[in-house]
Amino acid sequence: MIEVSGLTKRFGSVQALSDVSFKVERGQIVGFLGANGAGKTTTMDIMCGCIGADSGSAKIAGYDIMEQPLEAKKRLGYLPDIAPLHTEMRVADYITFAARLHKVPNSQLVKQVDETLDRLSLGDVRHRLVGNLSKGYRQRVALAQAIVHNPDVLVLDEPTEGLDPNQILHIRELIKSLAGQHTIILSSHILSEVQNTCDRIIIIHNGTVVQQGSVEELASQAQSGRVYRLRVARNVDQLLPVLGAIGQIVAPRLVDKVSGELEFGLVKGADEHVVDEVSKLVVNGGYGLRELALRAHSLEDVFFQLTH
Repeated sequence: MIEVSGLTKRFGSVQALSDVSFKVERGQIVGFLGANGAGKTTTMDIMCGCIGADSGSAKIAGYDIMEQPLEAKKRLGYLPDIAPLHTEMRVADYITFAARLHKVPNSQLVKQVDETLDRLSLGDVRHRLVGNLSKGYRQRVALAQAIVHNPDVLVLDEPTEGLDPNQILHIRELIKSLAGQHTIILSSHILSEVQNTCDRIIIIHNGTVVQQGSVEELASQAQSGRVYRLRVARNVDQLLPVLGAIGQIVAPRLVDKVSGELEFGLVKGADEHVVDEVSKLVVNGGYGLRELALRAHSLEDVFFQLTH
């Protein structure tokens, strides 16, 4: 349903995208994961026809967004990172306006607006001004404008950005409920968000796709870059810079000062004797070794390995 091939984009001297390619199959929810500035929004803007690419193509349901924009956009719903809301309009009026922009036939207009409001639990606020709603409800309204015309494809850019934990859970469940009926690609820089919502993950770094697959596939494909948990009895904050000075150790960080817990990673291909060196340093330094164990792979580990 989504086919991106060889997208390249430059803004002046900045290479925003370099040969970005991926596919999203019908009915899937795919996460587009990357740090801020990695190229997520640029890719999505090109996919939705907001900006052009220097080279490459993006197809929505088989239609090239640049060569056949009207046909592609008929099948596309887009929630950009800044929600396109008219805060002075009432909720039902705004969704009706969005439906007309998407050329929903007059004979189906009322039915589709009502169904969309019910689908996103907006019925109770349908007559309220959009600007008077909470952040979570405004995000639901923004999502409603993207699905009111029943598009084949949904492109959601940071759909939970700025929401509180309860609102994030509500939006996450809404997105999951749309799976199967729509093909969805959503961008995020929050690893847990992608892991809990998506069937597949595409990781982008510095404008280049560095890996893609399911969470399990990414974890199994990531070689080395192991992460260890270290717990000591005392002076944990003094131990942190000491670990950082050891060769082949990366990103040591304090997890819990009270319990004396640290984590550190090993670079890809690191000598496992480095772990022995850490244990000797802790014992000889009088820190009081309580635990040193290999932590199971997580999406966070994989992301760190691929982007550092």
